[in-house]
Amino acid sequence: MGSTDKTLFTLMHGKDFIHVQIYVNDIIFGGSSHTVVAEFADSMSREFEMSMMGELTFFLGLQIKQSQQGTFVHQAKYTRDLLK
Repeated sequence: MGSTDKTLFTLMHGKDFIHVQIYVNDIIFGGSSHTVVAEFADSMSREFEMSMMGELTFFLGLQIKQSQQGTFVHQAKYTRDLLK
């Protein structure tokens, strides 16, 4: 559990890690390897009824863009609305 954010969890497994963020009934997670993420998703699916929504693109009003250069968080939708 995070010391500042009590809804952020980190699991270390050797050199691999997974971060899990929980907000009300939403959960987002990602990790250092596809294997760790897939194992976590399988484990959660066996324990809870859940839907996998795929790659994260939008969360709590934030737009998420993932690319080879990194993960970018922005609110371009809102800035365009302000310019109208």
